[in-house]
Amino acid sequence: MRTRSSPLVLAAILAGALLTACGPSRLKTTLLEPPLPPQTGPALPLTPVRQPVDLAKFDADPCSLLTKEQVAAVVADPPDIVTPRRSFTAVAAGCVWTSGKSPAVSALKSLTEPKTLEALKDSSRRESGALDPWSGVSISGLPAAIFHEMPGPDNCDVAIGVTDSDMLIFSYHGNGAPSVYWDKDRCGGVLKTAEFVLGNLRG
Repeated sequence: MRTRSSPLVLAAILAGALLTACGPSRLKTTLLEPPLPPQTGPALPLTPVRQPVDLAKFDADPCSLLTKEQVAAVVADPPDIVTPRRSFTAVAAGCVWTSGKSPAVSALKSLTEPKTLEALKDSSRRESGALDPWSGVSISGLPAAIFHEMPGPDNCDVAIGVTDSDMLIFSYHGNGAPSVYWDKDRCGGVLKTAEFVLGNLRG
């Protein structure tokens, strides 16, 4: 005996076939091409900081220091899926950007010691090897260090001496796919984040 399929069943089968044929729809990206690599230079003396940065904008609203296009470049593209969140703890304050999936991108100002790049370099954490591998560089005319506070290729941190009494720490933390532009270069992504934020602080 032949059975007749209902219109709803046929519609569901047809929809499934179309999805299989076409594949999942892709969200439209904001950037037309990948971002340029970050511009870094050789290591600089940690003190004095010869081109200090005014942190008034950072203290007032750190989450405003990445534009929509910059969020697309370093967190996730399209940027509409990214949520910026103010972060304030006893040890640091700033902003964390996340797309709801790991990893998170953060920009934080240290509130307790070590508060400067020089103090971080001489800290017990550095001496114990907890921040290895450690590499001194410069970015935007400021002394900086790339290190790995959490082990593994999916994590990278950059501390930047922005004044003689303050540093900012930028991080990519967490397993999973980050912005597609930095899938193979987490430290490049975190350096690009720092470059954007420093440029906006000075702008």
